Amino acid sequence: MITNISATNVGRANDLSLSRDAPYKAEGIALCSAFILTFVFIVAGNSITIILFAMNRSLRKKHLFLPINMAVADLLLGAVTLPIYIYHVGFSFQLWTSRIGDLDTNMSLSIFRMILDTTFSQASLISAAFISCERFHAIIWPFKHGTFSTRVYGIVICTAWIVALLVSAISAGTYVLQLHEYVMYFWVPYTFILMCIICGCNIGILIKFHGEGASPPQLNRDSETNRNKRLTKTLLFVSCLALMAWLPLIIANAVSFWLFHLQQTVYHLLNLFNYSNSFINPVVYALRIAEFRQALTISYFRRQPAMNNPLRH
Repeated sequence: MITNISATNVGRANDLSLSRDAPYKAEGIALCSAFILTFVFIVAGNSITIILFAMNRSLRKKHLFLPINMAVADLLLGAVTLPIYIYHVGFSFQLWTSRIGDLDTNMSLSIFRMILDTTFSQASLISAAFISCERFHAIIWPFKHGTFSTRVYGIVICTAWIVALLVSAISAGTYVLQLHEYVMYFWVPYTFILMCIICGCNIGILIKFHGEGASPPQLNRDSETNRNKRLTKTLLFVSCLALMAWLPLIIANAVSFWLFHLQQTVYHLLNLFNYSNSFINPVVYALRIAEFRQALTISYFRRQPAMNNPLRH
């Protein structure tokens, strides 16, 4: 997830110019506790998702490649960059001290986290946009979509990471070159494009589903069609959640740049909301995707006998 546009890009110039209020340790403890809990859920949920995909053939289907890629990006985001942000939050509330400083005082640490955070968060968000496109193509042109090879999905996934790296490079470049006043002129159009892709595909699919509602009853009873519709609705819900979790940070940074400054606590809360989306996705998969739920159940019951049988000597 993007955190204050990597917590150090858009809004950084404003944060440095703000006079800091005396930090309240109770507030800092509450925030750090919430972020640590989020970290645990992100790592556990997405690790289980990836392991199940790797170990169960029923999940190795092309239409699940993009959600798994999104899970990989979310896992890296939570496991690699979230601990640095937790350290930054605790440092800013004086819960601990360190010679290396924090994201506001250590430029190298700030750039390092910015690059990783932006890359992983945008890989996740771009994957969400591609999921919407993939589902739109599957619903509108189902026969043509069925001819897509694994290689096509591999190219799409590589494209998502390449675009994420380019976005990360632009973010880091604007910070290093002290071009903070121009960065929102990149993020606003970029966000608008992603929003149009996700919303446009979702609206197109909903219109298609609405039109099929008047089809003969026997067609609606086809189990394969119903499963496909359920999967599509689930993945569209995931893509919309990703966009909704990301938009508040963009809006907050735009407000901070062009209207008035926001308190740092506001950014922390928005980042918490943003990060939380990374562990919600596995929960949605378990509740809505039959293959995932079956694989999870099978894995659980396979371990039960091993746990219940006593060791024999």
